[in-house]
Parts: sequence; C-alpha cells; structure tokens
Amino acid sequence: MKEDTYGNSSVNTEPYYDHPFKQIMSDGVLASNILGEFVEELRGRDPEYILSCLDLTEERKIKMRNSESSSVANGPIYRDVVYDVRIPGDKEVKVIVNLEAQIDPNPGYPLEARAMYYLGRAISDQKAEIGHDYSKLSKVYSIWLVMDLQKETVNTIVRHKMFGSYDVGFESPARIRPCDYAEVVMVHLGKLGDKRQTAIGLLNILFSKNISKEERIRRCEEEYKIVLDPSLFNEVDDLMVNLDEDFKRYMTRLGREEGKKEEATRQRAIFVDILSDSIIRVMQQEALSFDASFDKIGYPEEYRQEVKAAVEAKAV
Repeated sequence: MKEDTYGNSSVNTEPYYDHPFKQIMSDGVLASNILGEFVEELRGRDPEYILSCLDLTEERKIKMRNSESSSVANGPIYRDVVYDVRIPGDKEVKVIVNLEAQIDPNPGYPLEARAMYYLGRAISDQKAEIGHDYSKLSKVYSIWLVMDLQKETVNTIVRHKMFGSYDVGFESPARIRPCDYAEVVMVHLGKLGDKRQTAIGLLNILFSKNISKEERIRRCEEEYKIVLDPSLFNEVDDLMVNLDEDFKRYMTRLGREEGKKEEATRQRAIFVDILSDSIIRVMQQEALSFDASFDKIGYPEEYRQEVKAAVEAKAV
C-alpha cells in the first residue's frame, strides 16, 4: 500500500507527483549542492567532492536503489528517492539517503514516527547485503522536504538521531560505542528569497510557485553559480502543478480545523461567562473570596484563571 502526503493508504499506483520529484532529486548536480547541509558525513565538503561520492549515469543522474521495501509481515512501502553515497577514505564510508516530499506536517500522526519507520525498514533491508556481519551496516538518512510554510517552523532543519549515554548512577569511564545508524532530518522550506546561500535557500527557489522556469534558472545560476539541466525545471513545473490539488486539500483541512478551534473558543468563552456569574453570586451571598467560592462550587481547575479574570472584569 502506498501512503500519500496525508498518510492515507491507497492501491499501489505511482502518485502523480512521484515521477517528477524523483527526476528532480536524482539530479547529481542538485544533490551535490544540498547534501552537504543534510548529511553530516559530507558537512563542509564542496559540491565537486560530493558529486564524486555519487554513483552517476552519463547524464549525471544518480543511480537509485529500489524505492520499494517489501515485508511479508508488514507489506511493502514505497519511498520517493533512495540512493547510496560513498565517501572515500582509509576506510570507505557508505550512507544511504532517503528523500521524501511532504506537504502536511501533521497528517494525523507524528510525521517523525513515519520517517523513523522508513529508517527501520531501510536498515532491515540491508540484511541481504551484510549477512551476519553487522559491522557493515550503513547509516541511513531519512530526509523530508516539508512544504507547509507554517510560521513557527519555516526555514528550519530538525534532526532526530541516535546517541548513547550512561544512566545517572551507573556511569563508567569506558567509551560508549557509537550506534549512529539512523537519522531523521525534517527540512521545512520557506519562501522565495529566504535563507540565501544555503540548501534551503536553493530549494526555496526551486520549489517556488511564484516564478517562471526562466526565473528559476536565472536565480540558480546568478545566486548559486549552479547550472542545472533545463529539463529539471520542466519537472519542477510538473511537480508544482500536480501538487496544487494536495495544497488545496491541505488548506481546506486547515480551514476546517481553524473553524472548529474558533467555535470551541466561542463556546468556552460562553461557559466562562456563566461560571463567573455563579461565582459572583456566591461571593456576594456568602461573603467569600473568589478562590473560596470557586473551591466551594467545585468547578474544573483548568477554568480558575479564566473565570477569575472574568469576575474581576465584571467588578470594575
């Protein structure tokens, strides 16, 4: 079963935005200009070095792993983009990158939980490659490009990673062996012009709905000194057009939820007004303080401060 951007299951048919997203994110030049900020093993490396770590076709497209992960017990999952990055050195380091596109950051469950599940499957999928030699296990990054533009998270990168620590009272001077095999990276994109000269800034240009293909090309070349394959921008246009329906559904749902919140706020205000009138009567009839009156009637504690403010306002 395939999950859409809202986490809903559907028959395994490739979503209308999967193909263009895969084509965009498999571009080696683009990948080499963003991975340095998302993959810690590549931090500080220049794009040419990162490009050399990718397995590319003659067209400089990244050779992909199978995006389907099968499981007899749990069924298959279908990820957007999965590929290897091989970092040379005295001992070559290989990491696996999984890139996902997402509009709704709150699809009815924690998106981070879904990302962690994808990581778990990507780790278990390596068993056929490594056999029983778990030292050969490769670290997996699940990187989610979230396009919701919520004010509190816009232009942010949040990492969830594994690390070891001793429990208090049970420490030892012995070094804790690393267990850093999985990392979730939530990348919340912003608007055109935000966070220039960063990977997010580049992606904000690429996925902006407000500029033409020609303007995207110009900005990438002038602001980032990057020359991308022109066909990539056609895929971007297709992606943004195809995502419009998801954006509309997402905004409609947000509007409904906001309407429910407003109605709940209105109902609460009415309830607080009624409670405050009752408190005032008790205070006047029995010459009690507000707190004594509130405790005597036994109203829910969560309303105390709101009711007190209403009582004080009516006493003015």
